[in-house]
Amino acid sequence: MTLKLDTTARRSIGEPSKASRIATAAYVLPAALLLSVALGGSARAAEPGVTCGSTVTTDVTLTADLYCPSGDGLILGSKVTLDLGGHSLIGSDSGVGVSSEFPFEGGNTIRNGTIENWAIGIRLMGIEPNPIPYVATDLVLINAPVGNYFTNGTTLQLTRVTAVDSPIRGELGGDLAISDSSLTRSPVEVFFASATITNSKLVETFVSTTAGGELSIDSSKLDGKGTAALGYVSETVITITDSVVKNYAQPISGFWGGVTLTGNKFSDMPNGVLGSITSGIESDGVSGITGNTFIRSGVALRGNVPMVVENNTFRQGDVGVEFTMSDPLPGNPPQTADRSRAVGNVLVNNTGSGILTELPGLEVGGNTAKNNGGYGIYAPGAVDLGGNVASGNALGQCVGVVCARK
Repeated sequence: MTLKLDTTARRSIGEPSKASRIATAAYVLPAALLLSVALGGSARAAEPGVTCGSTVTTDVTLTADLYCPSGDGLILGSKVTLDLGGHSLIGSDSGVGVSSEFPFEGGNTIRNGTIENWAIGIRLMGIEPNPIPYVATDLVLINAPVGNYFTNGTTLQLTRVTAVDSPIRGELGGDLAISDSSLTRSPVEVFFASATITNSKLVETFVSTTAGGELSIDSSKLDGKGTAALGYVSETVITITDSVVKNYAQPISGFWGGVTLTGNKFSDMPNGVLGSITSGIESDGVSGITGNTFIRSGVALRGNVPMVVENNTFRQGDVGVEFTMSDPLPGNPPQTADRSRAVGNVLVNNTGSGILTELPGLEVGGNTAKNNGGYGIYAPGAVDLGGNVASGNALGQCVGVVCARK
């Protein structure tokens, strides 16, 4: 059975046509929304009225915009599809637009419209995990944050979603799967949960993962517009793969975490791509950076954690890669570059050195460093794996390893 909400209303002033104008227009909705039910091809009498704040337990399609001047929007029961019908669900910067807050027998779907001007636009809450995801698809979110607070795990899938000024958060097993979407000033943050972002566009959008789980970005375009920080990681890992990332004001930073960067192009990030992560725990503290290009990106990598840096290109930055570690606690031995490697990288035309470290034990091999403003490779106490090449570097070619001139 499919119920359709008939929200045709007399408006006291005008007939707004766009969501942004509807939110501020002065009009009055009737006290109840009439429901029409189609059974066997014929219509029967209208069901009792449904207003903002009602619980909906069967599929619903809006036939006009729905404005809730106070309180909440709609609460969805189990196995419910809310089809906005190309219309808007509009709040007054308070309440929850769409929520699901009791045990599910199956996933819910919300689709095909705009959710605007709510304290929380979509909220999913529960205790028992459900293998069927909650789906939000073909939506525009404007000033309508999204939260998946599902203890023990139910995934919220967001597909073909355009979000503006609408943070997206997952907590306590409430995982996120975002694909084919556009996020503007809409940070993605997870806490004891995981998030995947695929084939999407992020503008001035920060990502964060803390305390377990993981956040991964694949085949996407990210533009910080010179203002946003790229990300924060703590006790887990951020992974970025096959993406284009540019114009972020601050690098990935964090505490007891790491990153995996593979096959990306980073450019115009004056404060670097990876920096200022406090030394990590076990493998989570090791950052793997492979097959990337870094252009005009400050000290591109200064992770302050063990880094395996292989087959990357560093051009026109300050320093290609600097291996550092946190200061040891009192009574602990001095830090080394144990578990760190720099192999097969090309470092050219940087204003400082190509590879730089004061830590002993860095494994160095097969790198090419040319025409840098500092050293080609400065790594006293390194483990020389051979095959390094350097020429035209202003302060000298190599310290700590042998470099051929070509």
